[in-house]
Amino acid sequence: MKIQYRVHNSVTISNFLPVKAGVFQSECKKFELLLSTTKDSKLGTVLSPKLIWRESTRPEVGFSVDHLELELSDLPEGNGFGLFQHGYQSWSISRKMESSDTDRSPLLKFLHYSQENVYSKNEAKVGKFISEYLTLLYNKENQNGVLYAPLEAGEFGTKFEVIFSAEGNVTSVKVIYDIHCLPDLRPNAKLNISKIKVLFFNGSPETKLLKYFEELGKKEGPTNLPKKVPTGWCSWYYYYTGIDQKTILDNLTKVRELNLPFEFFQIDDGYQREIGDWLYPNDKFPGGMRILADEIKRVGLKPGIWLAPFLVRKKSEFFRKYPEAILKDQNGKPVPALYNPLWGRGYTYALDITHPTALAYIEKVFTTIVKEWGYPYLKLDFLYAGLLPGDVYNKSLSPQARYQNALDLIRKVVGKNTFLLGCGAPMLPSIGYFDGMRISCDVAPFWYPQTLRVFLKDRNALCTEKALINDITRSSMHRHLWLNDPDCLLVRKKKNKMNEAQTKLMASVMGVSGGMLLVSDDLTKLEMDRLDLLKKAFQLNRECQAYTPIPLGIFENEFPTALYNPGGYLGIWNPTEVEKVVRITLPPGVKTKAPFLDYWTGTRVDLQPVEGGFEVTLPAFGSVVVSV
Repeated sequence: MKIQYRVHNSVTISNFLPVKAGVFQSECKKFELLLSTTKDSKLGTVLSPKLIWRESTRPEVGFSVDHLELELSDLPEGNGFGLFQHGYQSWSISRKMESSDTDRSPLLKFLHYSQENVYSKNEAKVGKFISEYLTLLYNKENQNGVLYAPLEAGEFGTKFEVIFSAEGNVTSVKVIYDIHCLPDLRPNAKLNISKIKVLFFNGSPETKLLKYFEELGKKEGPTNLPKKVPTGWCSWYYYYTGIDQKTILDNLTKVRELNLPFEFFQIDDGYQREIGDWLYPNDKFPGGMRILADEIKRVGLKPGIWLAPFLVRKKSEFFRKYPEAILKDQNGKPVPALYNPLWGRGYTYALDITHPTALAYIEKVFTTIVKEWGYPYLKLDFLYAGLLPGDVYNKSLSPQARYQNALDLIRKVVGKNTFLLGCGAPMLPSIGYFDGMRISCDVAPFWYPQTLRVFLKDRNALCTEKALINDITRSSMHRHLWLNDPDCLLVRKKKNKMNEAQTKLMASVMGVSGGMLLVSDDLTKLEMDRLDLLKKAFQLNRECQAYTPIPLGIFENEFPTALYNPGGYLGIWNPTEVEKVVRITLPPGVKTKAPFLDYWTGTRVDLQPVEGGFEVTLPAFGSVVVSV
C-alpha cells in the first residue's frame, strides 16, 4: 500500500507500514491510513478506508496528492479466471478479458485522453489490467467469481488493478483512488475514501452485476426517472455538422407525415457559430434556435439540443474574451481536450470549470437554452473534458469533485423537469445527475472499426459493433443508474455500409435493451421496408422499456450473444461472419414456453433445449427476438 504526492514536479512515493491492526503509517510520516472491514451477508466484505494528515502544519506551497493505492487481501483461489474490464466513460469499451490478454490503450495520446481515463497508465503487459470503477473476476469452469466495486461515487476516482500469473492465477488486486489535488489537509484531518465491497459468489456473474447496479442506484441514483424512455429523432448520424434550418424543418414535417411514435426531436452539432459560443447560431440558422423550438412544440414534440458545455475553441468569442477561464497546464498553455477535424484545424480545449468566470458562463448558457429558447431536453457531450489535468483555479477539488460541482450547478439552473442526457461522461461520478446516459461509443453506418483505428490499436473505435458490445454489457444499468442510451438506430439503405442482417441485429439489441431509442436517418428519403423495420423496433422498445434487462454470457464472448428483458423478450444473435450454433444460458428462475416465434418475421424459431438454456443455429449476423 502506498501514496504518491508531489511538491511542484518533485514526486514522492511513500509506502505504508503496519502500526497495529487496521492502522498504517506512511514512511514519510505525513499520512496515517485506517482500514476497517465488516462482513455483511448481502454486501460481502466491506473495506472502509480513512486517510489522515499527521503533520502538525498544513502542506507547503506546491504540494498535491496524486493517488492512493491499497492492496486487497481477498483474492480468488485457483486458475482459469477471466476478468470483466469496465471502461471509464461512455465511449470506453467494457468487455471480458482473458488472463493471457494485454490491456493496451490507443497508441495516440489524444485518443487515450479523449476516450479513457487520462490518470490511468496502462503498461500493455500480458495479464495486467486496469478496470475503471469496478471489476468482476469469474471462472467459467466452476462458476465461482468475485466482484470488487465501490459502494458510493465518493470525492475521488476509483479503479482496480488486477494482475494474473502466467498460469492464470489472480496474484494481485489493488484499489487505486485518483486524488490529483490538494485536499483540505489540516492537522489530523480525515479524508473519507469510498468504501469497497468484495463479494465472492457462485453462479451467474450477470445477476451479481445487476444487483450491484440496483444497490448503487438506490444509494446514489436519481429518484424521478420517467416511466417512458425518450424516443425520437436526432440529426447527427446522417447530416453530422452539415445541418441547416431547412433540413431540420423538412425532417420535422416528415415525422408527422409518417406518423412516427416520437416524443423528442433533437438538433445535434452544427447549429452553433463556434464550439464554446453556444448562444450564437451560425448563418445556416437565420431564424435562431428559439423559433425552431417553438416549431417543434407546435407539431406536438419536445425539442432537444446538443452542446459540449466544457469545450471551447480558440476562434470562439469566449476564448478571446476570457482566457483566464481556460484550463491550462503548468506552463500556462491551454490543455487540449480533443482533436476533431469536423470542427476545423487544431485542437479543441477545455474550460477550467472551477473558475468563477467559466461557472458564470455555464450558468448563462443553460439559463438561456432552457428558459429563453425553450429546450427541455439537453444532450451534454464530451463531458470527460471537465476532469482533465491542469493548473485549476480551485486546487482543493479533485477532478471528480470539480466535475460533480459543475453538474450540481447545471442541474440547479435547468431544474428537475429538464431531461439531461450525458455523453462522453465518466460513469460513476455522473450517477444521480443525469436522466439518461450514453453507455457506448458512437454507432456508425459501418459495422467494424475503420482500418486506421485498428492500426492505432484503438479498442474504443467508434463503429456499430463496439457500440453494441457496450449496449449489452452495460444494459443492467438501465433504470437503476439512469435510462440507458444505446445511441441512435440507423435503418437506412443509402449512406449505410451495414447490410440488412447487421441493421436488423442493431435494431434487435436496441429494442430488447429497453433504453432510449432515437433514429438518425434522413426521414425524407427513408425506404418503405426500412420504415417498417423502424416502426417495429419502436414497438419492441415500448414493450421492453419499463424493465431492466440482463446480458447473457458476458464471460463467454466479447460480444455477448443474448439479452433477456423481463418484459418477456429474449434476443439472440450471431455477430460473426459465418453461420454459428449459438448456445445461451437463461438467468435463474426464468421459465419459457414453446413454440417460439421471431418478433420480426412471425416465423417459428427452432430453439433446442439444453441444460439451463437453449441453442439455435443462426446465419452470419443473424438475430431473432422471441417472446418468453
